[in-house]
Amino acid sequence: MRFADLGRDPYEHYDDEPHLPEGYIHEDQALEYVFDNERDAIDESVRADAADRWLRGGKDWLDLLNIVSRHDKEQLREAIRKGVTGSGSSSSEDIVEPQSFGVASDAARLLESIGSPHAKHCTPSDDLGWANTLIKLTRAFREILFLISEPGDSWMAHHHLGGPIVEINSALARGRPAELKWRTPDSKTREFHREVDPEVTPLHSVIAEWMCEFLVSHSANLGLAVCTECGTIFVRGRRDNVYCSKACQNRVAYKRKKIFESGVLVEEKIDASAPSALIPGVWVNHPRLGLGRIEAARFTDRKLWVKFKDHRFAQNIPTDSSAEEYLEQVSKDAKAKAVEWEEIVDPSSIEVRVRFLQLARSFRSWELFPNDKKADSVPTFYRVVDPEILADLL
Repeated sequence: MRFADLGRDPYEHYDDEPHLPEGYIHEDQALEYVFDNERDAIDESVRADAADRWLRGGKDWLDLLNIVSRHDKEQLREAIRKGVTGSGSSSSEDIVEPQSFGVASDAARLLESIGSPHAKHCTPSDDLGWANTLIKLTRAFREILFLISEPGDSWMAHHHLGGPIVEINSALARGRPAELKWRTPDSKTREFHREVDPEVTPLHSVIAEWMCEFLVSHSANLGLAVCTECGTIFVRGRRDNVYCSKACQNRVAYKRKKIFESGVLVEEKIDASAPSALIPGVWVNHPRLGLGRIEAARFTDRKLWVKFKDHRFAQNIPTDSSAEEYLEQVSKDAKAKAVEWEEIVDPSSIEVRVRFLQLARSFRSWELFPNDKKADSVPTFYRVVDPEILADLL
């Protein structure tokens, strides 16, 4: 389709009478034509424009989340290092005081610079509870961004979305909806707007509202992602883009190359039919998420086979019990001592929790040992030869 001003017909020298060339429409009919024939394109353009306005309007909140996320990235890296060397707790969910103070200092500086009404309530004082809450909320949003980048039928997304949503809903419940206000910019204009009262609505509740607006209204038209290297939340060009810049991508590739060239990781061949070697401390090289350390592993389908003197039976072992604990319980219930017993495990029921730099993820058997054996889709497993060197290289 092309548009033409028929006041001056560029083709008028072909004929004595002005005419509309084939494939053209009169400019007075252009808007009507587009609405009648290109409505889907119009709707998509409107949604994209709304998403762009949301992003521009929330630039300060995105800057604030990136301050938190970058600080949190360093804490998560340190937690992984401690887990590797055994020098302390490896829990990456903990929030330590130096991290809280760093977040509070930088966040307070930003809030002051933008003139936020929450600035006076968010200072690096003795009470850093607001900073801790902001860290938890940022982790929840970051986790959701990772999960929605997965395919729509991904088991991981369905399995892990519940926790972050609970965290965001908890933040929403702490605040009160913004009040309706009105103002008169000039003598002929009246404008209505919403205004948050920082005395009753904390900062993290306001940001949670902003997050919800993105997830509900704009996530289909605006791709936000989390850089797996520096922790920055950025607008991605493609679904599989996990780095905010070429520099971060190159830095990860360089560090991974140094780790493998150093010889601190030795590949382990794991048999899918007997994956008992997948235990905490084993490292996983995931095609998309990079290097991660197994924090926990379990089999969800376990049976206890027991033979007593006069009978035998098999029962599922509860998830929170070991085979020995359950044997003691059933022996007590039967008022008899087991003559013989055995734990029977379905290898395909394995589930491992892997800690990567920016997130923890659980994997099932078909994700660890996929049927598609393409080199770029199969995780590989490693044991650590020298924990100290690996910690320095991370």
